[in-house]
Amino acid sequence: MSARTFFLMAALLGLATGLLAQGNPIRDPIMGTWKVNVSKTKLDPRQSAEALTRTHEPIPNGIIITRPLLEAGGRPTRGSWRLQFDGKDYPVHGDLNLDTLALRRLDLYTMEAVAKKDGKVHNTMRWDVSKDGKTLTWTSKRILPPDRAGTTVRVYDRQ
Repeated sequence: MSARTFFLMAALLGLATGLLAQGNPIRDPIMGTWKVNVSKTKLDPRQSAEALTRTHEPIPNGIIITRPLLEAGGRPTRGSWRLQFDGKDYPVHGDLNLDTLALRRLDLYTMEAVAKKDGKVHNTMRWDVSKDGKTLTWTSKRILPPDRAGTTVRVYDRQ
């Protein structure tokens, strides 16, 4: 390694360390609280915007997703799942539609997921965050059950 390359790398490392020490960590755009934008999203009549607020918290190589759910009797509850970005199936407790969820991080602004019920792919999802970090577009392609197959797109605003 040349001296020039070494000094450039040391300077960049020093800059990053300085930003972190000042309490300005590099922000992960997928993390945070997101609320559905009703004017940009067609909601099912049974859903409310409050029911479509989600929180993404970072963990090493993964995420904790927390969002409202409905129990079998229709009673509101909250679901929270700790998932890794390794593409492996992780259990999803409390969601009547899913048993497992597998996440892959494609880049800083994009995640893909595969949701399964009884070992079969139920739907695939994609999260795309705008480059300014203010908008999250959630696209779900439902496969099962066949009578409910189709694509749903929700637009969320950062809170």
